[in-house]
Amino acid sequence: MKKTTLLLPLLLLFQQLLFAQVPQDTITIKKGFGTVFMHKGKRLTTRQLSDRVKENPEAFKLMSKAKSNQAIGSVFGFAGGFLVGWPLGTAIGGGDPNWTLAAVGAGLIGVSIPFNAAYNKHATNAVHIYNEGLRKTSSRKVQFNMGVSYNRVGLKMNF
Repeated sequence: MKKTTLLLPLLLLFQQLLFAQVPQDTITIKKGFGTVFMHKGKRLTTRQLSDRVKENPEAFKLMSKAKSNQAIGSVFGFAGGFLVGWPLGTAIGGGDPNWTLAAVGAGLIGVSIPFNAAYNKHATNAVHIYNEGLRKTSSRKVQFNMGVSYNRVGLKMNF
């Protein structure tokens, strides 16, 4: 009987330790001037974020949309920045700047803004879906059943 009274508290402690060891590999989102995705304290690039959510098909599909939006937005933004920067550099250098180029560049930068907003929206949704999927898979229940026969005590553990 002494063994049984010592065994039961140890089993309850063991059960608590099992639940405490469930890994949480979530991705955090920090919003400020831009959206930053963090994993274990390190900033994730778009490629690293895509590789991380690859395990979840729904999140990966959204992340693929986000990457294409980012690529298109980057092309427009780069071209617009160049077209704005060239006349500004000419003006600073003392030349005669073509302000029409700067206006076209500003228009291209304006076109890139919705693409970057779509990237943030799709990437954020992909991270939320990925994190939700982690919670569902990591919350496996461990079930303990104790049985007593006339000469022993048994423990059955189901995952």
